[in-house]
Amino acid sequence: MKLAITLFLTVLLCCCSLGQAQKPNRLQATENFVDYVLRLNYPVEVHTVTTEDGYKLTVFRVQAKNTKITNGKPVVLLQHGLLDSADGWIANDESVAPGLVLANKGYDIWFGNSRGNRYSTGHKTLDPTNSAKYWEFTWMHMGEFDLPALFTYIVGVTGQKINYVGHSQGTTQMFAHLANPNGKNQAVTSNLRKFAALGPPTYMAHVSSRFFLTLANIPYLTDLVSYLFPYGIFHPNWMTSEATSLICKYMEWACANAITLIGDVDASIDNLDRLGEILKHYPGGTSVNNILHWKQEIVGGGNFQKFDYGADLNQKIYGQPTPPRYNASLITEDVALFVGNGDELATAPDATKFYNEMTNAKKEIHYYDIGHLTFLIGKKLAYMDDLIKFLDLPQEGEKKHLRGSFE
Repeated sequence: MKLAITLFLTVLLCCCSLGQAQKPNRLQATENFVDYVLRLNYPVEVHTVTTEDGYKLTVFRVQAKNTKITNGKPVVLLQHGLLDSADGWIANDESVAPGLVLANKGYDIWFGNSRGNRYSTGHKTLDPTNSAKYWEFTWMHMGEFDLPALFTYIVGVTGQKINYVGHSQGTTQMFAHLANPNGKNQAVTSNLRKFAALGPPTYMAHVSSRFFLTLANIPYLTDLVSYLFPYGIFHPNWMTSEATSLICKYMEWACANAITLIGDVDASIDNLDRLGEILKHYPGGTSVNNILHWKQEIVGGGNFQKFDYGADLNQKIYGQPTPPRYNASLITEDVALFVGNGDELATAPDATKFYNEMTNAKKEIHYYDIGHLTFLIGKKLAYMDDLIKFLDLPQEGEKKHLRGSFE
């Protein structure tokens, strides 16, 4: 039964390995983050950040190709989405991999890895392989604990404020932090220079992603998955990597629809030539509770709220029978939303609603004819010029004043 459920979910999520010839400037299926960037002559450091609740997060630091890592460059923290890892920012061809493009602009790029993913399964006391307690987290906890720990650590190393760029869930955890009715952490707010949200899911009323709608609407699926996977789900293994090659060989229809299942209306603008290798680095693992939190957001699409433990536990944890809602009007920071008109997960209507409710933020919003995954694996980075303009940071060779960096 467990194998059947895993196979079913894997087919929905990642269904092909296209068998393209390997190319030297591409992340290969068997490579990890560090091996790949070193092979391409990017300098890299590996850092471990421990959160207040004991989770150990791996963070990669990368700067421009054929250079050495030095302090003093503008700092950018990239935070990946659901089931992803730092690999998502570099998995596309080198010339259009967002993380490498930004590094070559002369920025000091830090790549976060959320708790429970392929690179961040450490803890001070809990063993993720046999402790169900380790996996009792959602993106709510990433916003409350991971972000303050990352900001404190990175600022301590660099001495600079942070330009935060999130994709998908990477944006949700920051919005949850900044819109938290119980208050924000000074480690984040005093050190956040600008926040760029790529494909930002908050409200989920208009989701049309077949994968996420399936997870949300199959009766009792969550209970069954919770029972079968007490120690996390979608971990990198044979079933979620090499098996994709076999699935693709015998189920070509699944391969053709892999991207549109998740959230892109027009997969032709994505780099499908890379899909086989990319999907061997995705999914990167998470908790069942994290998946359940997304289900709660979709089923209650008009709400953006904390995790619902049920009335009794909610009362004990939150002091009320229902989970508190996040309040967009509490956001006062400098925020830009980058929205795909062809995004079936973080839809334009939902993103626009949240944007309009950020009444106290310094804000801007941009729309593009792209999908949810196109931000990472598009043939072109349609949003990159606007992102760089928003961040307003000097590029390599420029002597521009770093406005806001040391404020």
